[in-house]
Amino acid sequence: MEFFEPQVILFVEDCERAAGFYARLGFVETFRSDDEAPIKVEMALGGFMLGLAHPEPAAQSHGLEPVTEGDRVCLTLWTDDVESAFDRAVEAGGRARREPHRFRDVLQVAFVNDLDGHPIQLVERVG
Repeated sequence: MEFFEPQVILFVEDCERAAGFYARLGFVETFRSDDEAPIKVEMALGGFMLGLAHPEPAAQSHGLEPVTEGDRVCLTLWTDDVESAFDRAVEAGGRARREPHRFRDVLQVAFVNDLDGHPIQLVERVG
């Protein structure tokens, strides 16, 4: 027995809309449940798998109790240019949460919320 292809699933209001946002950040779609109104879309970036799923089917089919508000998870994306990454995320519809700033003298960090309010931490090594 082994584990493979780990994935984090974000519960989102609209999978299509969320997939468009993450595509603007470099994620590539690898799976879609339905072309017309997907209830799940899977995307990849550098070996990391991200699932975007509507909460109702997860509750009905699997007995989960999805949390759909607040800081449920924080997705971290490393980059070589935090300021450009921050600008791109905001241009894609993300909400600026904390502008680029130094952290512990060796990192430049910024935060944006995606279209469903999930915080995304953008991080660059500096100095």
